[in-house]
Amino acid sequence: MIPSVVMLLKKRLKLLVMLRRSKLSYVALVFVASVLINGFLFYLTEGVLGGRADITLWRAFYWAVVTMATVGYGDVTPETTWGTLVTVETVVVGIAVFTMLVSVLAEEFMNASLKKSMGLGRLRRVDILVIGDEETCREALDELQLNEPNARIGWLLPQPPKQPPQNVDFVAGDPTDESVLKRAAADKAGKVVVCLSDDSKAVHTVLMLRKMNRDAEVVCLAKSSKAKELLEEAGATRVIPSKILGRLLASATFEPGVADFLSEVTTAKGTADLIEYRVGKDEAGHTIAEMEASLPKKVGGRAVKVAALIRGNNLIVAPQANSKVEEGDRLVCIKAVK
Repeated sequence: MIPSVVMLLKKRLKLLVMLRRSKLSYVALVFVASVLINGFLFYLTEGVLGGRADITLWRAFYWAVVTMATVGYGDVTPETTWGTLVTVETVVVGIAVFTMLVSVLAEEFMNASLKKSMGLGRLRRVDILVIGDEETCREALDELQLNEPNARIGWLLPQPPKQPPQNVDFVAGDPTDESVLKRAAADKAGKVVVCLSDDSKAVHTVLMLRKMNRDAEVVCLAKSSKAKELLEEAGATRVIPSKILGRLLASATFEPGVADFLSEVTTAKGTADLIEYRVGKDEAGHTIAEMEASLPKKVGGRAVKVAALIRGNNLIVAPQANSKVEEGDRLVCIKAVK
């Protein structure tokens, strides 16, 4: 009982602090005070001193709101000299209050826009968060947008980008700082991609991520084998070593066709795409040949060829056409787009 009361008091205190810091709350307070004061003065001058039976206290408050807004319906008008003076004063105060309101709102919108352009804002929620300013990060963002068009993608990087990608909100700051990660909604992200140039900072970032979000799928880029081990121990779901690029460079020297093929199928921008498909319950028992015949309608493309089958931790390359799939199997396929 006591902890819940303490938590409630903390929330109320936090709300009061936010209201205290907000200029909009001050304007609202001035507006309410003006309505109450001017409404009571109008009731006093017209209803009490003027002897008008149609002027009640609630009707006077209604008159104050309408008069301050300069709407002027004309259904309630002053008939005494003092009531007229109160009306003039109410109109002047109303113009001043609404002018303050417009200026405060304009300032809030400008501040929000400036914060967003400088990466100082806060992301409400993201499905996928990319952390880092490497060129690989930009490429990862492009591929994620192509393959996950409906996903909300966020980007956390040290400095604001010169040309931010479209439909991607970003936050600038140190990814090892917990407050910065919270601004980037890392605690709510379903998937996180870490592609930092500094391996030690990447390890620290993954540790902070795991502290904030234990359920997120974290994919990291490692510059060295030692960093790969540390990132896996820190809690990364999958670590991609940079030595893969070395293999691609080697292939380009003596088998350039392989390098060209890999460059083509590892991006959704080309004429073919390397995809993964998870076998559903209703597809269990189908053969590889049957899956290849039905997959184009499900994943799109002109044709789909199964290159490998992953069952649990086992990777089966070039499975036979009559091999039967099971529920939960993952098929690595080459999809011909054009």
